[in-house]
Amino acid sequence: MRIWVIGRAYPSKSNGMMGNFEFEQAQMLASAGQDVTYISAVLHPFKKQTNGSYEFHEENGLKVCSFSKRFLPRLRGMYCGAARDKAWMGFLSLVEAKCGLPDVIHLHYPAMMLMANVLEAYKAKGVRIVLTEHWTKVLNKRLDAYELAQHKKYMEVADTYISVGKPLAKAALELAESDRKTEVVPNIASPLFAPVEEAHKGYRFIAVGRIEAVKQFDKLIESFARVFGGDASVSLTIVGDGKERESLVKLIEQLGIQDQVKLVGRKSREETARLVAKADCLVCCSRFETFGVPVIEAWASGIPVVCTDAAAVAKVWFEDGLGVKYAASDENGLDDALKEVFEKREEFCSEEIAAYANEHFSEEAVTKQLIDIYNR
Repeated sequence: MRIWVIGRAYPSKSNGMMGNFEFEQAQMLASAGQDVTYISAVLHPFKKQTNGSYEFHEENGLKVCSFSKRFLPRLRGMYCGAARDKAWMGFLSLVEAKCGLPDVIHLHYPAMMLMANVLEAYKAKGVRIVLTEHWTKVLNKRLDAYELAQHKKYMEVADTYISVGKPLAKAALELAESDRKTEVVPNIASPLFAPVEEAHKGYRFIAVGRIEAVKQFDKLIESFARVFGGDASVSLTIVGDGKERESLVKLIEQLGIQDQVKLVGRKSREETARLVAKADCLVCCSRFETFGVPVIEAWASGIPVVCTDAAAVAKVWFEDGLGVKYAASDENGLDDALKEVFEKREEFCSEEIAAYANEHFSEEAVTKQLIDIYNR
């Protein structure tokens, strides 16, 4: 089967690894024996390389096509839809000449990508269209008029519409005023995340994510201080960076828990995997998450999680023995959950947690689900 996977970008350090999820999924499908081309384009006044640049290369059996073109910035009310469609059609005609007409086009982040008219043209050629939505703006129903019009058209064009969580699927249908069937396919826990056998003293909490208000790391720090402040045997490590970092540093100092709480900044996937595997529990207390990848990465590492029910992963896949889930609306919920997971620390089985993650979120499990969809 010939499959085009279209993502936000070709991931690199220069763009903060944008498109990494889509690219990894394309690599996974290629490794399973599918004929896969990963496609990305940058339409921007100055980002990427020269005007009209087309690049093609192969990586471990995956064909990669990227394109860049000087283009007006994406501003509210200034999407230049016709010119955008023309740029994409010109680029995809080059991909088609190089790689052949696909059987399936799988587009990620459709509401962000603004390609509904382009996909409609390919559907007229007999190509099947699969979409996967991840975008928080869809979950929060904050699409502007142009994005919303594109979103509604996607719902009509798609043969299969996928989201990474039930709340996101519900929001997508409500925005489009549609009652069509959607499917939920989870994100993948990278094979980098796996249990390690390494004894350590004390109890280690860890949290991973961008340091921004929605992640509520301030509430986590305050809760940690109330429950474990002064107990040197319990620590909290926060992995990530962002605009709220300085305020968190000041909060930690105000609470006098500098020896227990560490902000270690942004880490590579490999470094993050090592830190998670050496922890005893991961905490996710975001106001909302379209999925919650750190949660499944923790499970793949064999450690339990404390998780708010606002994370999409908690609404479908959270089972007994995986940690403690609490209601986001409960003011004392995080305090109680931290206490509970700590008090029950001897009851969690690393092997069982990791086996559960492998069954639901491994590359093999998600690849099978996607190929079943493509075949259907």
